[in-house]
Amino acid sequence: MCGHGELGDRQHGCCGDGGNEPPLVFDDNGELVTGSDTLGQLPTPLLTGPCSLATVNGSWLVTLTPLRGITAFGSEIRGPMRIQVTGSALRVSGDIYVRRTGLIAPLAPVLSNDLPPDPPNDAGAEGADGQLATLPVNGAPGTPTYPQFPKNQYSWYFRSAGVTYGNGALTFQLIRHLWDRTSQEFISQDTGQMQLNCRRSLLTPFGIASMTGTATIGGTKYSVAATKTSNLYRGCQVEVDVMTGRVFPASATIGSGAVTSFRQIYASGGWDVTVRLDEVNVPEDASLTNAELQTLLAGHRGPAPAGDPWRLWLLVGSSQGTLFGVMFDEDSVPREGAVGFADGTLGNGSTIDPSARNRPLDEVPSAFLRTLVHEAGHALNLFHPKHDVHAPPIGTEIMNQTGDVIGFATVANPYPRNASFAFAQHDLDSLVHSPDPQVRPGWKPFGWGHGSLSSGLPVPVDANGLVNADDDEMLRLELSLPAQVFVGEYVVAETVLTNTGDIPRQVSTRLNLAEGDLRLLHVLPGGAVEQTRDVVVACGPRAMTTLAPGEQLRGRMQVLFTSEGVTFSEPGMHIVRAEFDVDGFTSVRSDRVTVTVRSAASSTERDIALATLDPGVGLAIALGDFGANQDARQRITTVAEDHPDADTGAACALVLANSFARGHVDFRTADIRLASTDDAQRYLALAAKGRSAEQLLTLAATVASPVERDAPVVADALAQVKRSRRGKADVALAEVIAEDFVESSAR
Repeated sequence: MCGHGELGDRQHGCCGDGGNEPPLVFDDNGELVTGSDTLGQLPTPLLTGPCSLATVNGSWLVTLTPLRGITAFGSEIRGPMRIQVTGSALRVSGDIYVRRTGLIAPLAPVLSNDLPPDPPNDAGAEGADGQLATLPVNGAPGTPTYPQFPKNQYSWYFRSAGVTYGNGALTFQLIRHLWDRTSQEFISQDTGQMQLNCRRSLLTPFGIASMTGTATIGGTKYSVAATKTSNLYRGCQVEVDVMTGRVFPASATIGSGAVTSFRQIYASGGWDVTVRLDEVNVPEDASLTNAELQTLLAGHRGPAPAGDPWRLWLLVGSSQGTLFGVMFDEDSVPREGAVGFADGTLGNGSTIDPSARNRPLDEVPSAFLRTLVHEAGHALNLFHPKHDVHAPPIGTEIMNQTGDVIGFATVANPYPRNASFAFAQHDLDSLVHSPDPQVRPGWKPFGWGHGSLSSGLPVPVDANGLVNADDDEMLRLELSLPAQVFVGEYVVAETVLTNTGDIPRQVSTRLNLAEGDLRLLHVLPGGAVEQTRDVVVACGPRAMTTLAPGEQLRGRMQVLFTSEGVTFSEPGMHIVRAEFDVDGFTSVRSDRVTVTVRSAASSTERDIALATLDPGVGLAIALGDFGANQDARQRITTVAEDHPDADTGAACALVLANSFARGHVDFRTADIRLASTDDAQRYLALAAKGRSAEQLLTLAATVASPVERDAPVVADALAQVKRSRRGKADVALAEVIAEDFVESSAR
């Protein structure tokens, strides 16, 4: 059997010579349309036959050579090409890297042989299916490789827009997106066509497959050669480090009774992830801050292997409040690290499996494995389905949030038995066919590319809504932002959820930008639309509360530095809208709010902007802690001490107060920052001067990271105002803000 369903039955060259089958035609989305004779019949050389679709499917190294004689200064034009064959679809995509060689380039193409070295395997010579990989299978080498080249050579991305395959001839129309190496963005597109011929000797059925042909792209003609490198599509090395006393789930028995592993789950999505369990004694830290996680990555991740292969760092850590996991790495080199919290505890509800109730995650292998695969998915730039512009269905697959999956559980089919240990179709498409800058860890930031290249759909033209749920007419969401800000100013957003109906409602309490239920849709002056989230992508069970008729929930957050970087970095008119996923099934959206952004004008504003537009300072403000970044500490200190009357100066003072109120371990160097009560109190007093209790607590509750509910600055600020001579009403408002930071409550 060929093993490819309808297409395998139609093109059975793996079982024999299918040379007279009519060609298959696929539409722009890669779906099978019908058989066709548009290609005609190609001559069949003696003792050779057309490649089966099983052979065509997989990863290829493709090399293009311009058909223009010779050039004075040669170039290598090569990259990965992914040909995906499923039950009724055939899709092609690829990424091209160009390297100037300074040599005379020959007319005929020469296959690039600068593939990265074979990555280490978590099971010796075991293949992705658990079998020893020695002889070539379906035209792929026994030891698979994946064409991965330096980012500074990236030049363009292409995807098919209609494919025909018959008798070994693969023809497809393509759309090419051209990359600007300076801006690190796609800047234009054109079209083309590629024709490749794949034939294999009937005498050597186990040889490595290759194809040759021609292409015309953007008006340039090329000769093309391709060599198959794997039956999967992409590869990535995953280093797993484990904190002392915690356990990495090497495998787990899932609801179906099958045993699976991290690697097998990704293999089902077409990825070859080689999991290497490295350290198992990362020093104990009962509660990890986001700043400490960043130094853990820098201090414990192994050195980069030769060839710069794709790699991801995954930590089995202790805890961070009630969270199950975080994709925390959103610094200047984003999406390189994620963590699963082994000490996170499952609930005791009736829809939780009795054997898992009140148990820490690493004592429930299937639940913890799902969390780790999910967080790694974020590092590969996968969204929660409910946040995706294409509105894929919410369900029980890997990238759904744990709270959503638990929402589908029943007493008869409880969590984690009800979880699907597979990726939804939209996530599969993104994993296989999104451009390298979008998926490769350490390249473009989380969220980049969604809504455009990975799907074939244009970027949305307005903030019309991304939540994949029905609007709730009995709830109202209000968004408040300043009408005018200057670039670099500390900005606070407030959301208010009101039950306008006449019956109580169960709603999520996660009115913050980190935990996935709330996001801002941000229309920039040029018309581009961004999804704005916190710099931390946090996942865990959804906390719910009952909102009686007329009651409200409030959420407050800083939006100076977010997943966009500096959110309001561009002068002009910005339009912002909030969306809130109420319960996994319904949503609510605010009215649009206009924010006019201007350049810094006064000397004070220019001093502030000079500091806060630094990415390290922005990240420290977003995390509420400068961590081990001494340059950010100095810049923040200057703003706090020179401009305490400005809210941005006060926010910087509170970052310092929060940092000094707790210890910090730099896991790179083992340096320890001890708590300094005197410094913390000094900067807290600086922020409090001239401000009401309500104003101080608003700043403190937005400086602290929303996923660190034990951040000391909030409790310390409340204690400060209670010690001072403040009015009772003012202190009462401050108490409400502090309570809402820990858990938003109905009022």
